[in-house]
Amino acid sequence: MKCSEKAQQALLIGCAGLLVTALFAGCQVSQTGAAGTAENLPAASRPGSDALDPKIEALLDRAETALTEDRLSYPASDSALVLYERVLVIDPDNPFALRGLEKIAERYLAFAQRAAGRRQFAEARSMLARARLLDPDNSALEPTERQIRLLEGATRERVILDRNLLAQRSAVLSEPLQRLGRDAKRDRCRVTITARNDAEGRWVYAEMSHAAGEGRIRAQMQIGSPPAVEIVCIEALDNTGSIEEAT
Repeated sequence: MKCSEKAQQALLIGCAGLLVTALFAGCQVSQTGAAGTAENLPAASRPGSDALDPKIEALLDRAETALTEDRLSYPASDSALVLYERVLVIDPDNPFALRGLEKIAERYLAFAQRAAGRRQFAEARSMLARARLLDPDNSALEPTERQIRLLEGATRERVILDRNLLAQRSAVLSEPLQRLGRDAKRDRCRVTITARNDAEGRWVYAEMSHAAGEGRIRAQMQIGSPPAVEIVCIEALDNTGSIEEAT
């Protein structure tokens, strides 16, 4: 495998790992441009708007409002997609409408990643397909598809911890927590510790860290109930694009 391919695979695995549950937030395809950029400005402030047909200006304003409200392709009569397409019927090279279609595709890619993080894989693939139809040359399509496949092949284990034993920091919990710790130290595994307070969460992490093994436990703690430990392990893609079990 070439070095660049290894780097890409490592990036995908790391990104996919960040998507699973609350642990895996933060790796998302860029969505629309920041408010105040030229492409999001109202017609009166949009560069070159003086030369635009008033009908096109009105359609662009309606399309941008629909995009902001996530009315991407529904309802059909007043969606961002339909409105941008109406602009392109009048002006096939209109840069604002063309960029608008790209922004819709980017939003669908973000929805695909979010759905995959919730393990709603049918919805994730549907969102990905919509993005591909709108912007088949988008560079994020293939990485997003591979992330979905990685998450779909992930293995999960969730163990509920006894509240009373945890409050007592009981040694009865040490053995099961260390077993979980051994699993968590494997490559491509991530842990979410749910605890009622910070002190309980830190104790659970410390007990898991006492497990045998050289790996580091990659964990996130969240305050909640019931107290639990969840381990998610991502499988690896080989250089043919098929999924192989992580060792």
